[in-house]
Amino acid sequence: MEVSLTKDEEDLVADLLVKWEDALEDGEELSADALCTDCPQLTNVVKVRIEALRQTEWLKKNPARPLTDNRKAETKDRSGDVLAERYRLDALLGQGGYGQVYKAYDLKLQRNVAIKIGHARTTTDLLLDEARRVARLRHNSIVQVHDVGEHHGDFFLVFELIEGKSLADLIRDRRLPLRDSVRMIADIAEALHFAHQKGCVHRDIKPENILLDAAGKPLIADFGVATTLSEIEQGKAVSSGTLSYMAPEQIAGETQILDGRCDIHALGVVLFELLTGKPPFEASKSTLLREQILFRQPKKLREADASLPVELELICSRCLSKHPDDRYQSAQELASDLQQWLNLSKTSSHWKWLVGAIVVLVGTGLIGLAIRQRESDVLHFDGRTRIVTNFQRKLPVTIEAWVKPDHYESDKCQFIVGSDIPGKYGYGIAICGSVLSAEHATGMLNSDRAVPPSEWSHVKGVFTATETNLFLNGELIATGPGGEAAGKAKFVIGCAGEQNLTGYYKGKAQSIVIK
Repeated sequence: MEVSLTKDEEDLVADLLVKWEDALEDGEELSADALCTDCPQLTNVVKVRIEALRQTEWLKKNPARPLTDNRKAETKDRSGDVLAERYRLDALLGQGGYGQVYKAYDLKLQRNVAIKIGHARTTTDLLLDEARRVARLRHNSIVQVHDVGEHHGDFFLVFELIEGKSLADLIRDRRLPLRDSVRMIADIAEALHFAHQKGCVHRDIKPENILLDAAGKPLIADFGVATTLSEIEQGKAVSSGTLSYMAPEQIAGETQILDGRCDIHALGVVLFELLTGKPPFEASKSTLLREQILFRQPKKLREADASLPVELELICSRCLSKHPDDRYQSAQELASDLQQWLNLSKTSSHWKWLVGAIVVLVGTGLIGLAIRQRESDVLHFDGRTRIVTNFQRKLPVTIEAWVKPDHYESDKCQFIVGSDIPGKYGYGIAICGSVLSAEHATGMLNSDRAVPPSEWSHVKGVFTATETNLFLNGELIATGPGGEAAGKAKFVIGCAGEQNLTGYYKGKAQSIVIK
């Protein structure tokens, strides 16, 4: 087991490993002793990290390669062979790190299957371990194993055949619609959560290992480099995977903190590629790519495509956090946030007339929007959803709405409408604890009047350069200072602001007016 290192020592080890990789690409292999001449206390750590790096497939690959490696198989095509007098190999589908994959036909059960045959260098134990891992994972988004066998010394696995493309093929062909991409990643995240609960970490999530059936449903394939949490705890798991999708702790060989959160990092990379058509890290050499993943912040989603929603940027950035503790702590948590966004965007599609009304009003020189008070206009907020309007805040402004909040669970502020910039005050009306409040340019204005839960109430804030007035059910209940606010921000219905994702409202609202 490695000794604990300081941050400076970790940085030095990382620099030494980059030096080792650079030399390896130039055809020279430096020993740990040679690398650590000036820091002999790190020799054993560097030696362990080098051995971990030797296990990684990407050391021999160009990181700028296409998503699917179309190089010819290193071993001969065995199409036409019959294995164990039962499985006829019909066509070579591809070659992975541990073996060749064929489309085959089960002569006994008369059905198409997929068969993986181990390379000569692949041990029977490795393939058998893969079969045992997958056999425990009975999930409709994980490719299932049917059988294992041996033929003239070659060990093989029999899987269900997915009659479709890989996600890598699909990415090359076209850009998926936004909602389809998010739904796909949410499905994969749920399947990963199931695997993690069973103690299995995939460690090589990438587009090639996500297969799409005829209906377009994604399934996780190739658990060839997967490991169990018990193997990680016992120090038996080495760093493995495909560099572009590896988490920093995988690259650094920090197996003591390796768990399912490395799969969440990889899924974040896949999400970024699906939504933008580009990777979050780009480099022509593996050493540079490795350095970027370890030490550089990834591109922001909206830097690659400014049209993408800020909520998805936040989700993606959390997945790609350097340290596992800063990522989603479970794949189910990621799936829930993605599903939450899907639910909101689906609901928002019914509010397109509202967005259109905003555009028309602005175009005629008016500044305002209104949602007519009809039962069909009632908006439901679950404490995680919001609507970003096209209005930028300015004075004077009046904000009003009919609200029916859920029962209060804390004394935190829930913003019915907000316009915050992180670190600055904006304009908005909120329920803080249970009392009606307003945010103005220089602070908060809190009344002494409660907004009853589970009842409809009319709330209103009038903001000018000189004062702020707050009304509840038509009665003036608080007055405070006014003043211009610095910086631009859009009004948001349901939380504190466009960039300040706090203070979410939970309850119903209708007849919202900003004018």
